[in-house]
Amino acid sequence: MSTPRAVLVSVLVLSCHAGLAHHSRANFQLDNLVEMRGTVTEFNWGNPHIYWRMELENGENWLIEGHSVPGVNRLGWSPGTIRVGDELLVVAYPDQNTDRNFALVEYLVLADGTPLAGFTPNAIPAELRADGGAGDPPRQARGRGPGDPGGPSTDFSGNWRADMRGVNLRTGAFFDPQAEMPLTAAGEAVMAAYDEAENPWYACEDAGGFPLGGGPYGTRIDRHADRLEFASELRTWGSTYTIWLDPAAAPVDQPPSPSGLAIGQAQGDTIVFEVANYAPTKWGLGRGLDSSDRKHVSGRMELQSDGTEIEYSYVISDPVYLTEPLTRSGVLHKEPDREFVNVLCDPEISSLHLSAE
Repeated sequence: MSTPRAVLVSVLVLSCHAGLAHHSRANFQLDNLVEMRGTVTEFNWGNPHIYWRMELENGENWLIEGHSVPGVNRLGWSPGTIRVGDELLVVAYPDQNTDRNFALVEYLVLADGTPLAGFTPNAIPAELRADGGAGDPPRQARGRGPGDPGGPSTDFSGNWRADMRGVNLRTGAFFDPQAEMPLTAAGEAVMAAYDEAENPWYACEDAGGFPLGGGPYGTRIDRHADRLEFASELRTWGSTYTIWLDPAAAPVDQPPSPSGLAIGQAQGDTIVFEVANYAPTKWGLGRGLDSSDRKHVSGRMELQSDGTEIEYSYVISDPVYLTEPLTRSGVLHKEPDREFVNVLCDPEISSLHLSAE
């Protein structure tokens, strides 16, 4: 383990542990953990990531990136976990550019000796845990989240989360442009002009994502007689996404938007849907690829017989940028004890890393 320039090395014996942010992780040295001590000078609690600034014992000022609000919430954090003036030991992955004082946290130790994981409980070395690593890493004790009736779902209602088994949250593999997409000439031109700094999330703008999946973020589904409403911990503008099950109830004068207009039909434990009425949207087909007003989505959701899983799949077409449709599929798991955390995206916080020096 190395240390940043002139940073005092902690006397603790520290172990290196393997671990979705909305920017690429390629800028971090993910094979190089460093440790630093310092005093918190600024703390930002907001989605898509928490950030704080520290003045180190050698006078350097560093920006530290953490998990999302729902992510750290599940690891036992709260808005008051870190306060300005606190002294911390932080173990983190520094930026590839050694001239930038910017790092991605692995874990930290508070002044009272309490260790906190940055992304996964296993990040905390066994020797720093009260049980010496004999038991499971500590997690937040959770109560039933709002919108979840508890027990298996019978109508899609409840709190859900994508199946993330086997996904390494440290690598940020989801946050680079997708390779080998079937692009038209217009699509190739857009991808060739890719600029990470233009990510709509940095301004908390709606890129028109569909509310299934969401990586480590949770989704709450509420079933009504005429519609399904989705609320996501990821959605930047704080509203719900609606699939109208009664076409007569759908708004007839809704202007085109990044989210489009979704019309569905319930067929027992399956809902089939179509989405159209899209507005041209920056990165509306995925990272680095815009969408046009000809974008169209069709798909299905199937509630499994035990009421604890939803299998979904959908097809995205856009003849302006794609030569053939894209297919997406996955599984949502019901989490009745999940605390649904919907903290709005803050553009100033979301773009903080762009100002790291």
